Amino acid sequence: MLPKQTLSAMIAIIGVLFCSWAGAEDRHFLLNTQTMPTGEAARWSLMTNPQKYGYFQPVEISLPSAGHVSFYQGSPQSPVLTQAPSQAGMMVGHTYRVRISGMPEYPGVELFPTIELLDRLHPPEGEAENFPIPVELTREEIEIVLQERMVTKVVYLEQPEFAVPFDQGAQIHVEDLPVKTNLLQAADERGRPMAIVRIGGRIPDPMSRNDEFYSRSPIKISPAR
Repeated sequence: MLPKQTLSAMIAIIGVLFCSWAGAEDRHFLLNTQTMPTGEAARWSLMTNPQKYGYFQPVEISLPSAGHVSFYQGSPQSPVLTQAPSQAGMMVGHTYRVRISGMPEYPGVELFPTIELLDRLHPPEGEAENFPIPVELTREEIEIVLQERMVTKVVYLEQPEFAVPFDQGAQIHVEDLPVKTNLLQAADERGRPMAIVRIGGRIPDPMSRNDEFYSRSPIKISPAR
């Protein structure tokens, strides 16, 4: 089966209040989510905007109801187990893999999505933890992955002029696009791409102590709130 791709948007009010529309220098048209390997877009983003280097952007991972989010710090032997929704600081230009488990709707199921950080938000001073990039895994997406298909999402910050013209509350606007769509270009046309999320059925090798499957990117794990 062909993979399903989903384009996600951040809550419009964040885009209006805390981040201005990015100009042509931040365009990603030459990069294509269909053909590039995981991590390439993040590396390009950092090379073209080196001032982003070293910034830890808060990212919040949420599940359909409850469950666990495990963060890796370079080794499969020492994951940091947290309760969803879970938040961590991820460095712009890096790619992270997390483990999703303990979902009551899917007993015994473990998923290992990747999160590729392309950009950062610009919240008020001292308020960064209150404005994370939302990475929401929905029941529909999990069902697709369990059918041995892959979900690719681009989370973007809406350009105010193109924002959905009604109050969405806490709901994230999601748009489903055809499989052959270059999601980075589609996100560029709607706002500013922030992160690429990929979810598939691949699992790590439990016998490998240094499996490159696990993220070696620097991370700051937020305490439970």
